[in-house]
Amino acid sequence: MSTSTATARVAPEYLSGAAAARQNTRQPARPPLRVPRPRLRVVPAPRRSRTGLALLCVGLLGAGLLALLLLNISIGKGAYELTGLQQKQRELADQQQSLTEQVESQGAPGKLAGKAKKLGMVPAPNPAFLDPDNGSVKGEPEAATSPASAEPAR
Repeated sequence: MSTSTATARVAPEYLSGAAAARQNTRQPARPPLRVPRPRLRVVPAPRRSRTGLALLCVGLLGAGLLALLLLNISIGKGAYELTGLQQKQRELADQQQSLTEQVESQGAPGKLAGKAKKLGMVPAPNPAFLDPDNGSVKGEPEAATSPASAEPAR
């Protein structure tokens, strides 16, 4: 690549004497500047070892297996705990059923009458009922008398 400068030439009849003389004189051409180019050479491709990638893959695989093992252990613990809680629930359900049966047997009419007799209670001969809507009494209430007081004294 050369660097040359182009100058415009004007016809000599239009120029003054000194300018015409300057235009006719030619300046010597400068030699072009040469910049040394670097020498190009073939560079071998960098060698990357694949051990880093292999170690990364093995590490990720190991971490995944470890995570699965911990998850499996956690699930196993939860299963044992669940089994224990279910057995405890069955025992408590059996205990509740036993207690319910005891309460029902103690509330049977025959047992209640026997307990009431032991306490000295007597059945009312003529029961009366209250109507909660209007507060009226249905029936004729009578005082209950004990069998011992109903018998004549000797």
